[in-house]
Amino acid sequence: MKYVIVVGGQLRNKGAQAMTYTVVDEIKKKYPDKEVVLFASVYRRRDELEKRDLNFRVLSWPIRAKMRIIGPPSSFNVGFVEYSKYLIKGTGISNNQLKEIKEILNNAFMMIDVSGYALSSQRGYMASINYLFNIMIAKKYQIPMILFPQSFGPFNYGKKAEKLIMPLIKKYLAYPKKIYAREYDGLEYLAPFNLSTVEKSFDSVLQSDKDFTISNIYNSKKNIDLNIDIKSNSVAIIPNVKIMNHGDELAQYNIYKTLIHRLLVQNKHVYLIRHSYEDLEICRKIKNEFQNDSNVILLEDDLNCIQIDQLLAQFNFLIASRYHSIIHAYKNGVPTLVFGWAVKYQELLNFFCQEKYLFDVRDQQNEVEVLERLDEMLSNYKNESQVIKNKLKELPNKDLVEL
Repeated sequence: MKYVIVVGGQLRNKGAQAMTYTVVDEIKKKYPDKEVVLFASVYRRRDELEKRDLNFRVLSWPIRAKMRIIGPPSSFNVGFVEYSKYLIKGTGISNNQLKEIKEILNNAFMMIDVSGYALSSQRGYMASINYLFNIMIAKKYQIPMILFPQSFGPFNYGKKAEKLIMPLIKKYLAYPKKIYAREYDGLEYLAPFNLSTVEKSFDSVLQSDKDFTISNIYNSKKNIDLNIDIKSNSVAIIPNVKIMNHGDELAQYNIYKTLIHRLLVQNKHVYLIRHSYEDLEICRKIKNEFQNDSNVILLEDDLNCIQIDQLLAQFNFLIASRYHSIIHAYKNGVPTLVFGWAVKYQELLNFFCQEKYLFDVRDQQNEVEVLERLDEMLSNYKNESQVIKNKLKELPNKDLVEL
């Protein structure tokens, strides 16, 4: 049996889950004779329960296990603290699990990285090292590798760290057969490395087939049943803990309250939806401001990305900050008022001619302007939906998995 290894994905964050499921589905369609295995760096006890419903293998892939596989001196030089933990605490997985991983690596057909945003100084030095470890291991085992559409850069690690990590980035980014940058911004950050394998591409979820082959993902169709009835004339709010970190948290909560008040005046039902487990508390805090209003509805359900896609298609429009909630919305022709914090939002909304509905939380928010945009969306969401649907037709129709 030959294996296709997926790295950079996980199950809990619905954006990462969507990218993982998309790639697993595409691989199984193109290579039905191969087994797909997800090596998940973010792996929790809950994943043990969830993976029983999945029709592909999921294995824990901690950084200390990667260090064991790479071996010194490489793993020692790039991660002294983590390597010390490895010496004291071990790999973080059992010997049988490590043996299983090595068996897969020895028989791998391909490795695909589906990280959304990992190789950047904004994510931190060790996050970048952890990312490069995947490439090091692929190279060690001579596994062909593709970096699927994702964000890259900036690479401002500081003088001391840059002396170590920049040569590693240059060396190991030369190994993958194809590198897809999701934004033009990423192309510019990668340009100094003079890589002939880099290409601009849209997000893999955005350009994939609308419908999954469910049996490629789940053992049973019950896993995609959506037993939630959304009232007509509704708007969804999907927050993101990161915008609270990158912007003014109190100001953002006040803007949410103001927007909801305006929506209620317009006789809209407002649903608060989490797109990641991290965002539930934000949804609860917003609901607490409208405890006695039955038209503000908190959905605490932990839906998978397929269910969320079905759910979001039912709204007039969204007020969203999770990148892949916007992707799901656009795939269904649902316009979105966006609060973002990175260039990926700008480039996505620019393509769909929706840039006027984007607010960068790193800037001071003008409440009057935000309300003006909301009013414009309330008046024009049907027209904006058609604009989005027309732009979807312009997406390149190409095979996601190419070797």
